[in-house]
Amino acid sequence: MATWAMTLFIQRAEHRDTQAVHAKLDELLRAAGEADSETAKIDNKEPEEIEVQRERKQQGDSLR
Repeated sequence: MATWAMTLFIQRAEHRDTQAVHAKLDELLRAAGEADSETAKIDNKEPEEIEVQRERKQQGDSLR
């Protein structure tokens, strides 16, 4: 029972941390008016799609 309780406690703490990071990143995206709206909505994509988009962005940045 103690292991189960600790697992829930740790998962809740990790979820809180993740939500805080997302909120901070959202604020940075809003502050940078030239942020790409596709990137701002990346949370809804599958991990493979996210990786492809990141690679495209990195290639585009290296061309500048």
